[in-house]
Amino acid sequence: MLKIKNNDYAFFKGIECRFWQVEENLYRLQTSFKEGLLGIGFKRYENSKTNEFLSDKVFITLSAEQIQSAFRRENYCNYQAGKYYLENIILEKNEIILSPELETKKKLGLHLYDDRRIHLPYDSFVNEVTDIWEERTPIEGFKFDVEPIVYLKKDGVWLVEL
Repeated sequence: MLKIKNNDYAFFKGIECRFWQVEENLYRLQTSFKEGLLGIGFKRYENSKTNEFLSDKVFITLSAEQIQSAFRRENYCNYQAGKYYLENIILEKNEIILSPELETKKKLGLHLYDDRRIHLPYDSFVNEVTDIWEERTPIEGFKFDVEPIVYLKKDGVWLVEL
């Protein structure tokens, strides 16, 4: 299943993590648990009363200077001759939600603030959409050392494993 990663991401020691600010000049980086991450400073989320782990995620808190690169990631696709933002995947309904971008709204004759979305069965999406990509944009105050556009599917060929 395709994962939509519309969020802020950072690299620390070559590990890609979701991240957000927790205090002035302090950021929380989070990624999936892998053995070895605890040895470089990551911690597991724990229930302080039961000492049970709360998720399969680990985190580390760092200053901006310790972060190698940071960027905002947004996922898009070409669908029915327009550019659409991949908004969400609803697993229970096996559907994906697409929102038309500004130029597509203009082509369709929609108002700028029209928030209509397309609810597309996931299987139809996977079979009908030829191009899916991530657009990565810099976050002010951080290095931007990643490819600005990364294709997940190009000309009908998947470039990543689902």
